[in-house]
Amino acid sequence: MNRKKNNKVAAVIDIGSNMLKMRISQLKKGEIVDIDVLEYPLSLGHEVFTEGKIRFESLRELSRVLHGYSSIMNEYGVDQCKVVATTAFRDAKNRSYVLDQLKIQNDITVQVLEDDQEKTLIYSEILNFLNQIENKKSENALISYIGAGTIGFSVYNGKHMVFSQNIPMGALKLHDMLGNIQELTEDFYTVVEEYLHSIIGHISIPFNKGIVSNLILTGNEIQLIAKICSVEPVNDCYTIPAEMLTDLFKKIRSMSQEKISLQYGINEETAELLYSALAIYISLIDFTTSDYIISPKVELWDALMRLMLIPKSGDEYFEHVRENAISCAQEIAKTYNCNQKHSDNIRKFACRIFDKMKGAHGLDHRKRLLLELAAILHDSGHYVTAKQHLLSAFDLIKDIDVYGMTDDEMLITAYVSRYNEYDVPNYDDVEFLRISDKNRLIVSKLVAIFRLANALDKSQKQKLKDIKVKLDNDKLLITAESNDNVYLERWAFEQCAPFFKEVFGYNPVLTIKSSLI
Repeated sequence: MNRKKNNKVAAVIDIGSNMLKMRISQLKKGEIVDIDVLEYPLSLGHEVFTEGKIRFESLRELSRVLHGYSSIMNEYGVDQCKVVATTAFRDAKNRSYVLDQLKIQNDITVQVLEDDQEKTLIYSEILNFLNQIENKKSENALISYIGAGTIGFSVYNGKHMVFSQNIPMGALKLHDMLGNIQELTEDFYTVVEEYLHSIIGHISIPFNKGIVSNLILTGNEIQLIAKICSVEPVNDCYTIPAEMLTDLFKKIRSMSQEKISLQYGINEETAELLYSALAIYISLIDFTTSDYIISPKVELWDALMRLMLIPKSGDEYFEHVRENAISCAQEIAKTYNCNQKHSDNIRKFACRIFDKMKGAHGLDHRKRLLLELAAILHDSGHYVTAKQHLLSAFDLIKDIDVYGMTDDEMLITAYVSRYNEYDVPNYDDVEFLRISDKNRLIVSKLVAIFRLANALDKSQKQKLKDIKVKLDNDKLLITAESNDNVYLERWAFEQCAPFFKEVFGYNPVLTIKSSLI
């Protein structure tokens, strides 16, 4: 094969719930160009959703196909390869054994993407796509990805994501969970609709009474639905009338799988998923005023390939995550009546200290984002109770969905938020011992910084508008100006200084200057 040596060839292998796919691409004149795309049907999702595990027979089949994929990658001279797995692996109880065997048998390291990671990568590609379409950039939308085992659900206000939630219920999982009922009643579609309403109906999005202007859907079944509706893509995007989708659902919801299969020339397994996917799509239409469903031809591996082949895309992607995570967190903070002026102030202070201590803490920009999220959300516990507000904040934050953040990261954020001037992380605390030693160290470092920043606005009256931070030998010198009574801030700072010194070895010193004589 003829290709320039500096034209890198990359491969993405996506181990999905019902399909194993490989895409090989390279960058030509700034555009990603596909060299080869391969697909192999698997039923991992069905096994996991019904039995809880991936069978070893399926593992052997997966391993065999991956060997074949490896040979093809060698033929094309692939320089870098990313292997990812999604819902089926996430939910499999024996995933550690399966991952270990794939490493041993195939010398492949599989990254099991968390729900938030998977959806955020897809959403980033959708927003890239929308920003290229005239007049779509400024419009608000509900953006949803319907997978085999999960539904991703985000709200875009025209500038940022303001809401993000993942629901553990996809087209395949929905069918496998309720499939046994189908033989007991001819009114099965009512069961599905009621079950979906019990989950999706409780979602309350913070946007114009829960209604947005546009509905943007992606998922494995959308191309099939578009084909049945005789809708052709224009510029790699389907635009399907909502009424057409509703009519199709009414038509098939009381039909058997066999009849759906014969009617539309598809196999029975696809017919099962078609019904489940349509039921989910119809449920989402109620959140919008749109007469159309927009469905760009975007997949997970588009984002993964971009990150591998296009320089600087990694930085751009992180900035996308950061902006939208903060936007979502601020929207959540409004719901819990948090003081935004206070959180903005200590977020600024915390970042100043974090940046100045870079050589001492060794933490990356992702951990800096967790510090920002903790500053935004730390007062949320007061919404529940003033008596145990720190513990309430911890319980709320650890279970909150924030755009682009993993469960592990939100747990770290929750820990950072739950300590004030009286309390510090304690290695004897049973709850604290539940997280890994690595994460305990990260929490301790972030808590040391957060407590110091929080102390500087203890009164929540922004008496210190800004601070200057400087390292001088073994001291962290913080200077500020204020003509107000700052005795509360000085007291809180002194309370928090010893733990900071214990963690970093630097003694914090606060100097507040006044222009009053």
